[in-house]
Amino acid sequence: MIPLNDDHPPEKPDTPPDAATVDPIPGDRELTPEVPPPEKTEKPKKGFFASLKSVLTFGSYSVYLITSWILGVFGIIMQSYLMLFLRDFLIFYMPEVGLVYVAIGFIVLGYMAVELIARFFGGYIGDNYNRKWLSVITMFVSGIGMFVFAFSSGLIGLVVGTLLFAGSSLFSSGSTSYIYEQIEPEHSGLAMGIFQTSSGFGLIGLAIVTWLLAIGVPFVLTIQVVFYVGFLCFMATAIIRAVFLAEPRPIVRKQVETNRARDFLKQNRNALKLLWVILPVFTTVLILDALSDGFYRFVSTFYLNEALGFSIGEISIMLIVVLAFSIPLSVWVGSFFDTRGSRRAIVIVYSVMPITLILLILAPLFPFWLPISIAESLIASYPILEPLMSTAFLAIAMKNINDILWWTLILTYLRKALPRSETAKMLSIFFIVVFLANLITPIPSGVIYTVFGALPVLGIALILNLIILGFLLLANVEPKQIPDEFKQM
Repeated sequence: MIPLNDDHPPEKPDTPPDAATVDPIPGDRELTPEVPPPEKTEKPKKGFFASLKSVLTFGSYSVYLITSWILGVFGIIMQSYLMLFLRDFLIFYMPEVGLVYVAIGFIVLGYMAVELIARFFGGYIGDNYNRKWLSVITMFVSGIGMFVFAFSSGLIGLVVGTLLFAGSSLFSSGSTSYIYEQIEPEHSGLAMGIFQTSSGFGLIGLAIVTWLLAIGVPFVLTIQVVFYVGFLCFMATAIIRAVFLAEPRPIVRKQVETNRARDFLKQNRNALKLLWVILPVFTTVLILDALSDGFYRFVSTFYLNEALGFSIGEISIMLIVVLAFSIPLSVWVGSFFDTRGSRRAIVIVYSVMPITLILLILAPLFPFWLPISIAESLIASYPILEPLMSTAFLAIAMKNINDILWWTLILTYLRKALPRSETAKMLSIFFIVVFLANLITPIPSGVIYTVFGALPVLGIALILNLIILGFLLLANVEPKQIPDEFKQM
């Protein structure tokens, strides 16, 4: 659907001057690839608070963190590609402005096509142009998209706003690469965990939306107000980044083609080879995870709203609980990654995924996760607790929390593994591969859901989860060293 930008993550998850105004990095510099550092299995000498201070004072990390906190207020409402929350609201929003579901399908299809093309070219731009200004442009374009949404009441406005969001992906890989440069490899897990806490500021946005709906403000007007305030905040973050972010170090590269088209193809071909060479198992895992998540995401919101009867307000309550738990857990998981090793952290986090799907499958048979007598007594006294008592709520809340933790680990893993000079292209290729895998799932999901219902779709997602968990337990997912043939690209 519509990610804010990859910084927030996020990229999933997920967030101008004209592109010509971005200062290009000269093309006759020498490439200096970084070899991923060996994973530390022992605890670093620094304690938690010393590590925290090191993270917050390194480069422009704090400036980027503050802007991500500002954007986090709207992430819970808007973001879908990295955090996958947008559809929880937009599925109700578009029909209420007079759009039939066929029109929604075409809007989504147009968004996907534009984002895919933007991603394809965005990696090259992110590795060959000034990443600081790409970060600024990402915020500016996304802010204009929010402005359009704020005053849209028909198909044309929604199409334009959607395409602006999709077009921001042209710059977002460079923006994400910039924040990677502001993170020390030694503390990258903690840094990404803190960065992910920005989603917690979505509690503010959710509280505002819930309050406006509670006092009788129409849903469409409520969302449009949020879009307008979001536009103002996006413009503010663009200005903050333009003024306070430090200039990135230049990327030194040699053997650059004088023809831009040939150079583009050569760099992307080499980046694709390098991604598979240094991360073969991990890339396979992420493709399978994208397929599994595609089946799950197609059915989960319909399942909540139709089969289980959850309202918008109850979904909001669920998301509030998710954010409240995800904030401390993201920091803990990131720190665990740094001190105890990536493989252990990945296995622990991903092992929760099959449990959540099993709970969701069993939800119609066991509607409450507490004994029925206790649950009914609590609900009779406090009706607002009804969604919190349900097995479906527990399952989806656990899944959403785990998704945030999983993305924290993915982004940390990529930070440790990818060479700086190729980061944007490899991130773009990574997201394109995952995007294409995810794109396969809607049609079979729709057919199976229509004919057989939600449970077979969830069963397929569960089988894929178990296969992935087997890969993580039995295969070596650690990054391999960069071969010599790629060191002089």
